[in-house]
Amino acid sequence: MPLEPSRPPRRFLVPALATLVLVALILAIAARLAPWELAVGNLVLRSQQGIGMEFPAPASGELVEAERREAPVEAAVPGPLNVILMIGDGMGVGQVSTASAILRGPAGALVMESAPVTALMRTHAGNHLVTDSAASSTAMATGFKAPKKAISVLSDGRVPVTLFEAARAAGVATGLVTTSGLVDATPAGFTAHEVKREHYAEILDDMLASDSEVLLGGDWSDFPKALRNEAFQQRIAGIDTLAEAAGYEVARDLAGLTAARGPVLGWFPPRGGHGDAHGPALAETTMLAVERLAATGTGFLLLVESEVTDSTGHDNDIASLVAGIAELDAALAAILDWAAPRGDTLVLVTADHDTGGVGIVDGAYEESLAEVRWATTGHTAQWVPLFAFGPGAEEFSGVIDNTEIGVRIAELLGIPGFPGIRP
Repeated sequence: MPLEPSRPPRRFLVPALATLVLVALILAIAARLAPWELAVGNLVLRSQQGIGMEFPAPASGELVEAERREAPVEAAVPGPLNVILMIGDGMGVGQVSTASAILRGPAGALVMESAPVTALMRTHAGNHLVTDSAASSTAMATGFKAPKKAISVLSDGRVPVTLFEAARAAGVATGLVTTSGLVDATPAGFTAHEVKREHYAEILDDMLASDSEVLLGGDWSDFPKALRNEAFQQRIAGIDTLAEAAGYEVARDLAGLTAARGPVLGWFPPRGGHGDAHGPALAETTMLAVERLAATGTGFLLLVESEVTDSTGHDNDIASLVAGIAELDAALAAILDWAAPRGDTLVLVTADHDTGGVGIVDGAYEESLAEVRWATTGHTAQWVPLFAFGPGAEEFSGVIDNTEIGVRIAELLGIPGFPGIRP
């Protein structure tokens, strides 16, 4: 009589199934509490945590037409006299499209969306597909790719000329505004040369020697890496003396900034709350910088950065991210209100890289609730958007590399000697 195939005893199947159910339940609960990642060799398992966010939903079947902002008037001069470069740190296409839908509904209508010229920008570093702010800022500020963490210093040790240095040599006024610490990587790329972005004390020295009319940013009094940097702490303790020796007045709030008469160093405390932001609202500090630089009469180059769009991406904090993009967009609106009647100012809005890889994955109109998911808490290699307004905007279209930003700005402003290497 043939033997029947052996079967595993039922008493083993029940515990095995129970174990699988328990593991699945634990993973499901863990995914709801916080994202997780499990790597086994080349296999990576990652939870996807959905986040619900309300958005303005149109009525069913309604044809939605977004309100559009009028583009700036035609240029009164062949090229721009002034250039304002706005950088939403970490602000990838996913961040903009997600914030646009949550703030305005599916038809959007952020101010930046009204740009007459748009582009997509590659952001890779000199040694890595996924950049950091230091390498990306260096690329935009010098026209050269640099390794991650480097501040306008190349991998072979050469020191390229920054756009700010070339502008000052050509008699163009320069300034920067950031919600981050003043010596953070993005503003540092335009005003300093250091092999490591963590050389905060040396970066501050470089900035004070940059001959920029306006330097506005945070004092980083609560940033852990800055608190552990003894040399930087010594600079902080004597900031008033250092600034005065370099020809700057120190302003710690909006009133002090308004009262300053000469070159000004904005040394702002943290705002509190989320987003690693310092100082007054970005629109306020930006317009004070614009008016001060415009008063020079020489033409100017201004860098404006929001750090909120990056820090909230690292934290996967969608509500604070949306608020950060709204603040950046409000600053852009103020700039365009000033620039449009003049017709002599090119305004660019872009990012140094994408942070978080965020996107909307669900959003039924009847519920007015968008489900948002993140790919990572770090940076990604995704392309970032670029929005261009005013004279010279047509030079920023298509798919471009971040090294082209500074080069094209210099050409439009007629700045010689850029790109170049310092002797």
